[in-house]
Amino acid sequence: MTIIDVHTHVFPDNIAESAMKTLSNEGNIPYYGNGTIDSLLDFMKKDGVSFSINLPVATESKQVMGINKRVVEWNKKYKNFLSFGALYPDLNKNELIDQIEFLALNGVKGVKLHPEYQNFYPDDPKMTAIYEECVKHHIVVFFHAGKDIAFKTVHGTPRRFAEVAKIEGIKIVLAHLGGYQMWDEVEHYILGIKNIYIDTSFCLEVENWQMKEIIFGHSPYHVLFGSDFPWMRAKDLVKKIKSLDLGYSVEEMIFYKNSKWLFDI
Repeated sequence: MTIIDVHTHVFPDNIAESAMKTLSNEGNIPYYGNGTIDSLLDFMKKDGVSFSINLPVATESKQVMGINKRVVEWNKKYKNFLSFGALYPDLNKNELIDQIEFLALNGVKGVKLHPEYQNFYPDDPKMTAIYEECVKHHIVVFFHAGKDIAFKTVHGTPRRFAEVAKIEGIKIVLAHLGGYQMWDEVEHYILGIKNIYIDTSFCLEVENWQMKEIIFGHSPYHVLFGSDFPWMRAKDLVKKIKSLDLGYSVEEMIFYKNSKWLFDI
């Protein structure tokens, strides 16, 4: 079966090793490979993944332009790989417009935002300009959702994302089945919201009954396969999803059909 992994992370070769060690120490978590694109491509072959999406996160506004230029270069160079772009909450209006127009003109399908690393609440009014500009250019907004093992704070709660979804025309992807370690809140606030998609990344710990309940309660058409590589192997998430006995047609939707449609892959 074709598998599209919508949630991976890679770094430039010259900083990959140090970045992986720093992030591993912050979260007290092991990783696979060395954080480079070549490492991702190698594990894709091992795990039977056909196509992967990279989700870069800018931790300062001054990083955004450099990340986005590199993203465009990578997307031209590599096959079976697509990188989304980066934004940062405190970009001024001109910088924001320039960066989103640059991404859109170069065929970048989405942007990644991380409420913890970027220290913002998703429903803060100051974020509206970012969302509206993304809507204008048909760019999907991909969020880290729920808790993060490296932080004690939780900015990106299911309740707050439900408010963001009220913005007309916005398309949202929430990582970690809608909110890492907040799956009861996901069931309460997120299920059934039609412009929210959720991915399966880093969700091995979710009880099978609840994962199945969320998938069918939200809609199998709005669930995307993601691993969170290099923190988790795709093959392990594939095994987890297959253990749910969802049926072949639902597995097809999750593993590749929904992502292919949403991101025009």
